[in-house]
Amino acid sequence: MHVLIHRYFAITGLIFGLIILWMTPPFQSPDETNHFHRSAHIANGNLMGEVLDGNRLGGLIDSNLLEYSQHFDSIRKSSDPHFDDEDYRRSRQLQRSEDLFVDFANVGYYSPTVYLPHAVGFMVSNVLGLRPHYSLYVTRLCGLLSWLIIMALAIKIIPIQKVLFSCLGLLPASVSLASCISGDTFTSSLCFLWVALLLRALLTQHHISVKEYLLLCIIMGLITVNKLVYFPLVFMIFMVPDVRLSRGAVMKAGILFMTILILVTWISYSGSLFIPYSDYAPLYRDSQQLNPPVNPSAQLAWIISHPLTFTQVALVSYLESAPATLAHYIGKYGWQHHYMHPMIIGLLGLCIGVLSISRTQVSMQLNRKHRIILFGISLMMIAGLSVSLYLQWSPVGHYRIRSLSGRYLIPIIPLVLLAIPSIVSYRRRWLVLGGGVITLIGLISLVMSMYMTWYQ
Repeated sequence: MHVLIHRYFAITGLIFGLIILWMTPPFQSPDETNHFHRSAHIANGNLMGEVLDGNRLGGLIDSNLLEYSQHFDSIRKSSDPHFDDEDYRRSRQLQRSEDLFVDFANVGYYSPTVYLPHAVGFMVSNVLGLRPHYSLYVTRLCGLLSWLIIMALAIKIIPIQKVLFSCLGLLPASVSLASCISGDTFTSSLCFLWVALLLRALLTQHHISVKEYLLLCIIMGLITVNKLVYFPLVFMIFMVPDVRLSRGAVMKAGILFMTILILVTWISYSGSLFIPYSDYAPLYRDSQQLNPPVNPSAQLAWIISHPLTFTQVALVSYLESAPATLAHYIGKYGWQHHYMHPMIIGLLGLCIGVLSISRTQVSMQLNRKHRIILFGISLMMIAGLSVSLYLQWSPVGHYRIRSLSGRYLIPIIPLVLLAIPSIVSYRRRWLVLGGGVITLIGLISLVMSMYMTWYQ
């Protein structure tokens, strides 16, 4: 039965992903407007955002793409964000038009590889000559399919906790995010695949060939350049015995050097493109996701000079926001404060907790040293995430880290759960059946919640 778990994930994810993709109104997912514009810009052959007049970051895209997104953004920001046939009828009539410089200040400095599946979707739309409305859904579809394929492959490969990984992937918040245009889902799926590949080499007799090593280098390179805070995953390579690689020590040193080189280079380059609110063009900055009092360079200097105070700020921030962050990780959908019913979120959380301490009667186990290393890598990623969010969203020396969102923890939570020792043994069929039933309850509840939020 365990062989079929990745197929269950793929089929369930595809069915509910398509439903959620269709039901989620345009631009109602976090930052989907700017992600859509950036994908269109990349599809036109532009790798990075362009700086205009020294105080705007964006690029030339079809002007009606902006009109299309502004129409639905206005509904999202209204007091009654409900959508009807008239909203969609008007948007479907928009044709392609001339190019216009459009701002996407908070994503213009991201690596273009963040949007690889979405850019492909938009290229297909361009070839087919689709109107803006249909381009959005084709772009969403390519992102969803990419996420499903990579996640299903990771679940197939990983030698332990297949049911846990499947349930984590099928959490309502995860499927909701993957069904829209996001800057997180492609990278998150690559993190899952990296963990699966390394655990296979660690816990089985699998030998990492030169081809697979090159694949690992590509995956880690993409993870690092896409989301710098996840680079500590590279240290998992040192858990693998040298005999499982063609040239153990050399290969390990090589991938670590490559990762650090990408990290240092990309921090320097992408940071040079970021324009803070105070320096941004006044006519355009209020429509961008920029925080007025933020000053990343001054904030970094403050962290370096007050390390203990910042550590305290981070700990208190995580403790205070823990319930909301976990609810966001499990049952968040849309961009506003849309959460599923607390009982459903609690049920899903309980399911994940039980699966994390459970094992089948014949499964392999991580030893204590492995669990400690995984937990240490998790802490490194959390530390990097804390610094990154503090630089981007909090005023200098602020007493809290702002914008702690559950979606940033999607690649981190699996390592934390793997670090928990398995203390309960079940027959495999009970784990599969229990996880599958609760997963379906969560996804059906998500569809019902979305309908009541946006269409009832």
